[in-house]
Amino acid sequence: MSQTNSQSRVRRAKRLKARMKPRIYRRWWFWTVVVVGVLVVAGAWVGLRGLQAKAELEAALPLASTIKTQLLAGDSVAVSASVKSMAGHTTRARDLTGDPVWRAAELVPFVGANLAAVRNLADVADDVVSGAAVPLAATAATLNPSSLKPVNGAINLEPIVAAGDALNQASAVFSAANKQVSDIDTSMTVGQVTAAVDEFQSFLGSISPTLVSASQLVDALPDALGGAAPRNYVIVFQNNAEARALGGTSLSFALLTVDQGRVTLGDAVPAGFGNFAYYQESVVPLPEGVEALYGSEFGRAMSNLTVRPSFESAATVTQEMWKRQFGTDIDGVISVDPVALGYLLRGTPTIPLSTGDVLTSETLVPLLLNGVYMRFWSGNTGADAVADNAAQDVVYAEIVEKTFDQLLGGGVDPNQLMSALTQAVNEHRVLMWSPKVEEQAIFETLGVDGSLPKSDEATDRVGVYFQENVGSKMNYYLKQSVSLGQAACRADGKASYRVGVDLTNEIPADAVTSVSPSILGTFVREKLEPGVQRMIVMVYAPPGSQIVGATVDGAPVQLESFHDTDYPVAKLIVSMEPGATSKITLDVVAAASGTKALEAQVTPMVNPTTISDLPLDCATVAAE
Repeated sequence: MSQTNSQSRVRRAKRLKARMKPRIYRRWWFWTVVVVGVLVVAGAWVGLRGLQAKAELEAALPLASTIKTQLLAGDSVAVSASVKSMAGHTTRARDLTGDPVWRAAELVPFVGANLAAVRNLADVADDVVSGAAVPLAATAATLNPSSLKPVNGAINLEPIVAAGDALNQASAVFSAANKQVSDIDTSMTVGQVTAAVDEFQSFLGSISPTLVSASQLVDALPDALGGAAPRNYVIVFQNNAEARALGGTSLSFALLTVDQGRVTLGDAVPAGFGNFAYYQESVVPLPEGVEALYGSEFGRAMSNLTVRPSFESAATVTQEMWKRQFGTDIDGVISVDPVALGYLLRGTPTIPLSTGDVLTSETLVPLLLNGVYMRFWSGNTGADAVADNAAQDVVYAEIVEKTFDQLLGGGVDPNQLMSALTQAVNEHRVLMWSPKVEEQAIFETLGVDGSLPKSDEATDRVGVYFQENVGSKMNYYLKQSVSLGQAACRADGKASYRVGVDLTNEIPADAVTSVSPSILGTFVREKLEPGVQRMIVMVYAPPGSQIVGATVDGAPVQLESFHDTDYPVAKLIVSMEPGATSKITLDVVAAASGTKALEAQVTPMVNPTTISDLPLDCATVAAE
């Protein structure tokens, strides 16, 4: 009994002791453990999701360059797949950084700033993909070279209008994204996060101007294609066999009318045969220095539109002369040369001509710039020469007409056409001008405005321009190369530049008997032997620079002082007998101290111009 009571007292004592003991959840160490445990778990959760989000964003970003490549290739199916993949990555990154635990962790000092930055990056990336890339991918499926291909002479404007809407939306999304990323506070972020923010902002900044330019271009296209009102354009066909600064003599023209996307090409109009008047004074104001440099060649004759290396000048003269001759207001001027036409025929079927010739991308230039002159060769002077010229112009007109019929009729591979057009533009063989400021700005962005060479903070650009001086078509046989060199030769820190020009006359040695007089030109009047090529070479130096010396075939020559607006210009005349090469060097002192790259803008000739580096020895540099 006593033992039982004793055990009972022990149990009561334990219960009493337990009641007197604080509950465990009221102890400080319990909550410390809980908080630490929660933080550890939350930290692990956030850390794991952060790593996953980082991986998703890193997988998404490279797809941008892939998509760009696919767009340029016109592969809309691949673009759609890549955009879908990118959207999956950015959506997962956004989900991984948008849960309540992550948002709560953003309140933690120091760590929170990094988490907020990562979340903002994920949000912006997803906004850009969903709001810009996805709509643009859908647009790429409908606006592509195939959809722009003319069908029975008409271009469908609806995909262009839809693309303009998508581009405007994308441009707005990128603009908002750029601002959002620039607003991210990186003052408390670690290096990796800061670098990620900077990289993404750089990416957005590199894409935004392209989108703006593309948006402006596509917005302007419907009106340019006659969407609001019919447009009249004059096409200038340059003949590079008789070189002029912009390419060749402007020997043929045609009026191109566009109404609601339907394109109509008028008959070719030769510059000669009295089709255009010759004016005693230039029909447009002369830029400062141009009269001394070009004399009576500028602004008076339709055949000499291209003597000055500014397509704006050529186009304004064209617009005024066409208005005076035909009474038609011109909405723009387009120039194309035979080499560019040959490029454009790469993706078309062969074109039969009434002469029995078959026109292809390979045969167009030899036939147009040489073959027709060799074929119609009945006499040297007088009525025979006039008849030859007339027959040549008929074939020329047929080639131009049938080439454009083929291009506008839809019988062309669109991807080949875009590739050919890109090459022609890069070589300055396609030029465009509009009197509308906004359209001209687009042409400048596209590099088809044919402007004088423009230097910038990183690069000085010189212009090297050629003009045939015998009234011939012998430049078909001319080979030319340009070399550029620079060195630090001066105490004032201004770079010394050297421009080298080599011209080789590859006309046959027996040209007097084997080459048509239509090709040999006015050698009798010019007191030259038949087959001698005489060329005017003009070098436009950067504004503010100084031309200090020149040599021809190794001998120093005295230069006259010429300029075109604020460009110093060297003008030299050289002659090459058949088989001979003439070598020119020109020394220039840069406008300011420092080092820049040096590039050359060169007249597009029949044969491609090679541009190479020229080692420059300061001991040979001309003194100022």
